[in-house]
Parts: sequence; structure tokens; C-alpha cells
Amino acid sequence: MQLYIHLCTGSRASVVLAGYLRLHSEAKMSLFSLGAIIFGEKSKLIDWMKNKGLLASSMDCQKCNNGTAMVFRERTEQGGSKDGYTWRCTCCHTMKTIRAGSFFAKSKLPLNKWIFLLYLWSMDVGVCTAALQAEISEVTAVDVYQFCRDVCSTRLINDGPTMLGGNGVVVQIDESLFVHKCKHHRGHPPRDEVWVFGMVDTSTTPAHGYMEVVQQRDAVTLLPIIQGHVRPGTIIYSDQWSAYRRVGALPNVSSHSTVNHSLHFKDPVTGVHTNNIESYWERAKGKLKKMKGCKHEFIPSYLDEFLWKDKYGGSSSAVFASLLRDIATQYPV
Repeated sequence: MQLYIHLCTGSRASVVLAGYLRLHSEAKMSLFSLGAIIFGEKSKLIDWMKNKGLLASSMDCQKCNNGTAMVFRERTEQGGSKDGYTWRCTCCHTMKTIRAGSFFAKSKLPLNKWIFLLYLWSMDVGVCTAALQAEISEVTAVDVYQFCRDVCSTRLINDGPTMLGGNGVVVQIDESLFVHKCKHHRGHPPRDEVWVFGMVDTSTTPAHGYMEVVQQRDAVTLLPIIQGHVRPGTIIYSDQWSAYRRVGALPNVSSHSTVNHSLHFKDPVTGVHTNNIESYWERAKGKLKKMKGCKHEFIPSYLDEFLWKDKYGGSSSAVFASLLRDIATQYPV
């Protein structure tokens, strides 16, 4: 029986949470503690968001010349704040929303639903299911999920190039086609192929890596990517794709070995294989397969989501904590 979580209070919320925990037992502690905040009093949620750096903990009045500190107060009268609280200047009585200066300032979505959706995204809950559980439109859920992926992309850009390998460390490279293929010749074939180039560091388990969409799979395109993402002394394993012929000449590559996939998956003599990158592709494509594909222009953002979760995740609770941290960093209040 499918379970829908409603943003409610009291015993009903406890029953719903208990049912949801049976589906997602790995997030038991974090969901219980978060549920008490989401389904509880608005003031507790606001204080929690302040502590996480998602909302301002203080506010100065911009109209007063002396920059008077505004007072945080409850506002329940008719026409008051949808969040139940507001900032109010004690001198000129100017009022500001508690969302002022935050990412949520331009959003009409209730704050508890925002936090709930961020958590569902961290749990890899599908967007349609998330919309049903949060009782919002699928369009709104799609927008929130895209915002999460934008946060991932910004963090990866700010981090600088992902560096793999090192002295004597094997990095496997490969390219893969990311499209939703037609089955049994049914449906419309994709208008354009979307190729993704990938690299994985085999010194970690599971292997961590790097991916990016490429327009061409030639040496001019791929060799600079390899050089820009491996440390000096790296050993490269690949198949015998022609674009890789000069990989061994790259300054950061100590040696390059290949496996002939038309004969075997693992070279019986040298032991060279690309099994790690193949497994990486399987993990990276998992979400797109569940979604039955996506629009081509969204593939880079889904790759960034995978890379970000692979780097900062490890568990759903870790993903959620990292997401809140990056939102607070990218949208300072």
C-alpha cells in the first residue's frame, strides 16, 4: 500500500512518520528529529533554520539612519505573515519577512514543505512521489529538485577541478552514451546523442570519479580533460578507442595500458580491465533509468547531482546535512 505523508500535527504526524520509517529505516534518527521540527510549532522550525544559517538570526532596519536592530515577533493578525513571524523595527515600525535576504525570500512555498522536500531529495525520493507526499504540484516539486541540483553544480564549480589518481594509482577512463533508448523499436528515437566521458580512481571503494558531457569523442576533446583531472604519476587503463592512443604522452600520466574488449573484459596476460568505470556508469545511470530518461539539456545537472552526492554523501542523512550547509554558504543571510 502506497504511503502518503501529510504535513500535519499531533498524533496523525506520528502515525505517518512511523509508516515512512518502515520504508526508509536507514534515516531513522534524522527523520524522527526532523519530523518533530517540520510537524511542530512554526517557531521551532524557524529557530532550527536560523541555527542552520538558512534564515537571518538578526536584522537591521534599512530605513532608520542609525541602523536600528529589528525585533523578531509573532504576527497572527489578519493579513499577517504566512510564516507566522516577522521582523519589526521599534523606531519606524517597518516590517520585513523572516525570509528577507535568504533564498526563500521569493518563494511562496511554506517553509516546512521546503525543508521536507529538501529531505526527500536527499533520500532520492522521486519527484512525483515527493509532490504527492508534500501535497504540492509536480511543477513546484520539479523546481525544488532543480534548485537542489543547482546547489550541487555551484559547489562543484567552487571546489575547482576534481583531481584523481596519483603516483602509481590506476585511473580507468571510458565514454558512455546517456540516452533513453527505444525498446522494441517503439517510441521516438533521440534527436541527438549525448556522450559522457568518465574517469574513476580505483584506489577508493566504491571508486570515486569525474564525468562531463562531451560534444566529440576525439583526442582533441578527451586528452585535455584527462590531463586536467589526474595527478602526476597516474596510471591510465582504458579500452582501445582510437582517441586514447596518445594518453601515455600526457605529462601527468606515467603509463597507459589497454584491454581489447572484442576479445575479453580483462586481459588474461596484463590483468588490465575497465570494470570499475563500467560499475561507475551503472551507478550514474541508475536514477535516469528509474526516471525513464530525461531531457538532454538536464543531463549535466543530473551528473552534477551524482558527483556531489558521491563526494559529500555516504548516507541520506549526510546528503541532507551537506545540502543545508551548501545552501547556507551559497545564500548567506
